[in-house]
Amino acid sequence: MFTPLINYSSYQHVLNALPCFVHQNGNVYGIAIEKQSGIRQNLSVYRARPGSLSRELVHRYVGGVDSQAQIAAGGCVILQDGSLWVWASAVPVGIPPITTTGFVGGFWEPIPDVDEPWGEGAITLFDAPLISPAWEGRALNGGELVNIPAVFGATVAGTYLVRFVVQADAANVRVRAGTLAAPFFLTVNTQVAGVQIHAQGWVPGPDVWISTVNGVAQVWLQVLGVA
Repeated sequence: MFTPLINYSSYQHVLNALPCFVHQNGNVYGIAIEKQSGIRQNLSVYRARPGSLSRELVHRYVGGVDSQAQIAAGGCVILQDGSLWVWASAVPVGIPPITTTGFVGGFWEPIPDVDEPWGEGAITLFDAPLISPAWEGRALNGGELVNIPAVFGATVAGTYLVRFVVQADAANVRVRAGTLAAPFFLTVNTQVAGVQIHAQGWVPGPDVWISTVNGVAQVWLQVLGVA
């Protein structure tokens, strides 16, 4: 069964349509060259999210506006910083003709923050730490499983950069962040009773197991970024 991208009942034709890029988070991006009338032949960028066949319009370049004539062809990618970059065959606005017909291959400036950064080692640091009142000086004795997106409002990710602040009434009280099987990805030991210890490091997600050893500790937990 052939499924149109959108309802094309008011269009003259669709010259081309193709998938262009699959993000590592599963989002699929593609373009369609869609003619409405006259030189109003546009390049539309669509996205389909994982597990869904629904298409959402991400951006549309309009013939006669973003190009002096109809847009003839194109493609798109998501750059590693999450920006959308579109190449096309078009007639540049405000530039004297170079070719006989005016059509050239080129690109528009990338549109930032369309999707998540991607690639091995891609890291996003938040503008400010994500804080939850429940984890500002929480008294912890034992362990708790914390869903970081639910508790802190962070995006779902496999790894988070966190800040630990720990205080206890005795030395050598240990606070750890990890998984139930490996609870020690990030470990902080108190050195002196009543004195805070500060540390930051990477912990697994979206669920992280926070636990104590050797007693009760006050714990401040903040989320600084994702990877």
